[in-house]
Amino acid sequence: MARFFSIDYVERATLRDGTPVVLRLLTPEDKPILAAGFAHLSQPARYARFLAPKSSLSEDELRYLTEVDQESHVAIGAVCEAGDGHGNPVGAGIARFVRIADEHATAEAAIAVADDMQGHGLGKLLFLRLCAAAAERGIQRFRCEVLGSNTQMTALLASIAPERTVATGGGVMSIEMQLPNVLATEPPSSEPPPGPMYKLLRAAADNAVEWTEAVRRFWRRDP
Repeated sequence: MARFFSIDYVERATLRDGTPVVLRLLTPEDKPILAAGFAHLSQPARYARFLAPKSSLSEDELRYLTEVDQESHVAIGAVCEAGDGHGNPVGAGIARFVRIADEHATAEAAIAVADDMQGHGLGKLLFLRLCAAAAERGIQRFRCEVLGSNTQMTALLASIAPERTVATGGGVMSIEMQLPNVLATEPPSSEPPPGPMYKLLRAAADNAVEWTEAVRRFWRRDP
């Protein structure tokens, strides 16, 4: 059966503020865009994903993040269609999942949106497309690990009421959630699907979630 989210997938959409963006699967040629986008992330946004100060992505990290099989490791990128005004593309956001090796139907997932693109609906659109692409590849659940040791995080976890939350020690909460049923062509203006997953990944995109070392490994390959 033909895949909707294949290497030929290209989608043009308009965000709530009128900004036109293009969504497509990442390719190895996207390394410069990813590197430039990372350089424009705020220091808190970088720290949230690497748990350490970081000024740039290494060549090995760029290879890991862009040279993906788009089957067990899927990455959907969004770029501003207008570019930087000089013919260069500008990264706006990225969503990815990585299938857990010994659990075919479960994957770790994350979304990152550029600081100046937050609040315009891009995170929601990337979430919808990531869920649809995952379902297309047999993924049924997303898993996230967060630190639930402080009051703010405990309140967030209680408010989203995840279907399955397991305390794994040291304040770490492993949260597993069923994929919502969304269409690959869901309009960008659609309401986000009900349930905890969108709330959690949205909080992560806004850097309101304290990730764990497991998610640090998700964003970079360890030596």
